Amino acid sequence: MTVRTAVTGSLTAVALLAGALLAVPASAARADETPAPVDPGPVVMGDFPLQAYAAEAAEAPPELAEALRRDLGITPEQFYAQADAAATAVGVVDALEAAGTTVLGSRLEGTELVVSVPTEADASAVEQAGAIAEVGEQPAAPGEPGEQPGTPGAPARQRVDLPDAELLRDLVGGQGYYDHKGVYDYFCSVGFNGVDTATGAAQFLTAGHCVTPGAAYGGRVFSLEQQRPGQNPTVAGTHLGSPLSASLKFGDYYDTALYATAPAWTPVPAVGSWGGNQGSADAGQRATVRDYTRAVVNQSICKSGRKTGWTCGTVSAVDRASTIGTTDVNAFLSNVCALTGDSGGAVISGSYAVGVISFGDYKTGCGETGRTTGSFPIDSQFFESALDVQTSWEPLVSVSAPGSDTLLGGVPLYRGEAATGTVPGGGLRHTVHLSVDGGPERLIPVGADGRWSIPDAAGLGAGSHGVSLFTSYGAGLQRSPAVTGTVLVADRPAVDRLDGATRFDVAVAVADQAFPGTAPVVYVATGTNYPDALSAGPAAVAKGGPLLPVLPDSVPEVVAAKIAALKPARIVIVGGTDSVRDAVRAELQQLVPDARVDRLAGADRYAASRAVVADAFGSAPQAYVATGGGFADALSAGGAAGSKGQPVVLVNGPAAAADTPTLELFQTLKSTSLTVAGGRFSVSEGVLDSLSAGVPAAVTRVSGDDRYATSVALNADAFDEADTVYLATGLNFPDALAGGVLAGLQDAPLYVVPGDCVPRGVLAGIARLGADDVVLLGGTTALTPAVQQLAPCGF
Repeated sequence: MTVRTAVTGSLTAVALLAGALLAVPASAARADETPAPVDPGPVVMGDFPLQAYAAEAAEAPPELAEALRRDLGITPEQFYAQADAAATAVGVVDALEAAGTTVLGSRLEGTELVVSVPTEADASAVEQAGAIAEVGEQPAAPGEPGEQPGTPGAPARQRVDLPDAELLRDLVGGQGYYDHKGVYDYFCSVGFNGVDTATGAAQFLTAGHCVTPGAAYGGRVFSLEQQRPGQNPTVAGTHLGSPLSASLKFGDYYDTALYATAPAWTPVPAVGSWGGNQGSADAGQRATVRDYTRAVVNQSICKSGRKTGWTCGTVSAVDRASTIGTTDVNAFLSNVCALTGDSGGAVISGSYAVGVISFGDYKTGCGETGRTTGSFPIDSQFFESALDVQTSWEPLVSVSAPGSDTLLGGVPLYRGEAATGTVPGGGLRHTVHLSVDGGPERLIPVGADGRWSIPDAAGLGAGSHGVSLFTSYGAGLQRSPAVTGTVLVADRPAVDRLDGATRFDVAVAVADQAFPGTAPVVYVATGTNYPDALSAGPAAVAKGGPLLPVLPDSVPEVVAAKIAALKPARIVIVGGTDSVRDAVRAELQQLVPDARVDRLAGADRYAASRAVVADAFGSAPQAYVATGGGFADALSAGGAAGSKGQPVVLVNGPAAAADTPTLELFQTLKSTSLTVAGGRFSVSEGVLDSLSAGVPAAVTRVSGDDRYATSVALNADAFDEADTVYLATGLNFPDALAGGVLAGLQDAPLYVVPGDCVPRGVLAGIARLGADDVVLLGGTTALTPAVQQLAPCGF
């Protein structure tokens, strides 16, 4: 059985964190509809990688970071990771015991939970929960076992002897808050701001021994006007709070009290940092409070108090029955430095409230070693805690708005699938409120890791729906701002793949799909570079044949077999002899002896593009323009252009203006409307202006922030609906070149995507078009299984 130790010694008092406090939200409205709770799944330890806490650490008060470095030798990332690990560990141990596992004791080692159990069977349950099991009796704790409290199922209490411990209460002038009796002023520290869950009234938590019986002014306390920790006050402070007599409990293992916060103060969900112990309590950046948790052995904690300001340490024991003088107090013990005047001060772990300072044996300063401080816990599983007494109080916390990729991320929500999201810093005491199309609220429980979920797409029908979400905490008085948006509910499309071992195999697979029999023409271009072929896709669609890649000096066997099977009357080689040599031309002629083999080339890629377009299109009232300096924009334009029977003409994008041969080509084609694919870094404003004036033609630029957003914009501009959508990697060209012909023939859009996810705009576009099928062009090296699962990117 787990033993609980006790501390014995004598007592004195501690101080107040007279920081500004934040307004209490209005009473929460109750939801009209509450679905069956969603089981968040078993509580397991999981991983707490430091990189996941980089953003939170970047926002940590510098004063906190310095205290962690000075007192513990750890970083804010480690502090927040250990805090989450400790909070999760509490849930894991609770779940283990609820399931019948005998737990002898538990502690943290870094972010790993170590649980002591008596049997191998218990060890197996511990390991399944992601913790480390130690089999055997719990190591003996110092001191003699104490009396068992009258709590069914509670472990035995232990005692620890701490002869010089005292309640940290000061009878001289100081800082923090004070009450007055006779000729003395008594100093203490504010613990945590909070609210009365029944009335919404602002109340702060402190140590019970800080309430002076018979104090003047009805026990009201006043702020101490300090400019640094430990400084003696020189002027009287303002009214800070009035004691709530029913909340006071000191003795019988309790040390807790509440004060009604004076109206002049605005409570905030934060702990003052004392400007790195160089300023007042609210100087510098404050440490945010997001929730509360129980203390765990080896947990890193920090405290804020009026005498010693910010100090940090490590929990050495929890739920220790501590006799200070003649008074018994339950406490978790640590080496956090605290002196008289720090009593009642806030003890935090990461952004979790853990307890308030109660007693200790530091005497003169924080340089002393081997000292111990006891803190009264906010919560305890079996033993005395603040929440036992303050049953209608909860800490004031910063409540984050819910996030949801599936409801607010610009991606479709597929019918029959779960809507999911997270609440940053959220846990089991948080609830997400969802309203759809202005309807009644649905209450969604949040898991220990901040995740939430609604199965079966929240029962929404197909189409667009307005959604509004906010997070509440605890009793529901504390709420985040609401976040709103529109979600498109759609049926998940089927996903197929056209792939092959090489780019040549993929191109033939595409050609087999588009031309299972014969074709009147075949376009060929080098498969080792892109410029010559970018205009060839729409040309091939216009002439009714595939585009196939070849090597510079040979025709791959798989391509040769396909060309022979197609029996084209004409074969068009795109590019000069540097790209496709005459040996390839001869080989093609041998493959189809009756075919006419032509070469379309020019002095550069732009001349080759013009030659291809002039050969395939007698006229083109509408046409696309793309840079020849990259392939991504032209590839996305190719599918749209092919489906519309329009050419893609390559230009020198960075040039000051379009050259004369390009202007003359558009004049010959009688073009009156041009769509420029890509932003001004792809095609300059000078080129756009020269096309407008020199052709002349109406010129429209369609672009996005990157190649993927440009692809989305081009397809949104070109397509209102589509049964099939094609996806190809935007990091290479061969698959999209060949696939663009198939897309064009089927009046289907082709999107370029990263290799390991699908941009949110692409997913939204697929749903908007009502596509039933998505076809991936290329193997799993080009487009990973994540793309096949339509996993959204972070953008």
